[in-house]
Amino acid sequence: HTLARDLQRCSGCASQSSSGFASRHLSTTTMRAAVIATTLAGVTALVPSGVPQKAVEAKVVDRRTVGAGLLSAIGAFSAQAAHASAGDSPKFSFFGIGGNADTFSEGAAYGIDQSAETYSPYSPFTAPSGSSVYSKFNADEIAFKKKLLAESSKRVAKVDKYIEKKQWEEVRSELERQVYSMRGTMNYLASGKAEAAAKATEFYQAMEAVNLYAKQKKQPEAAAAYTSMMSALTAYSKLI
Repeated sequence: HTLARDLQRCSGCASQSSSGFASRHLSTTTMRAAVIATTLAGVTALVPSGVPQKAVEAKVVDRRTVGAGLLSAIGAFSAQAAHASAGDSPKFSFFGIGGNADTFSEGAAYGIDQSAETYSPYSPFTAPSGSSVYSKFNADEIAFKKKLLAESSKRVAKVDKYIEKKQWEEVRSELERQVYSMRGTMNYLASGKAEAAAKATEFYQAMEAVNLYAKQKKQPEAAAAYTSMMSALTAYSKLI
């Protein structure tokens, strides 16, 4: 009797285990079926209506592939909308003859959209003339250089206030700030003028002396060098 009861009990346990496994397996299968059905429904929505349903179900498309396809389609549509023209065929040009002369990519329309003659059929710029070619020492350039010199002279002239107060770093910084551009301007304006060039050199030497004495903190020497510097600058200004 004991053995019979044990066998009956084991049989009941096995039956319960089998039914539990079957229940779990059924639940997993149902979930997979639901996921597949949802995926197929999404893919079907993206496919034109003329495609058979069986052809859609036969091919599984993942989300990344669908996204890439959509981006490619959008890019192709945008490019076509920006550049395509219905009924037009590609046009070519040889040595500026033919082609799309009304487009900017065709060498500035070969000059046909210019009010004056162009430098070449492939250039948007007008042909050289007396007014278009740069000429050194023209009136406008000389006036501009003199304006620069006036501004630099104004800055250099106030250095004496810094020397009186023994503000040596201010002296040096003000001179060094002007030395490069001022030297170039003075050399330009003194071109072809020997006396002006000599006074410019005298000015440069005096300026370097002021800078040196400011570094050494020698007030009397710096003041004397400043006087020589401004004297040379005044003489130079009268010669240009």
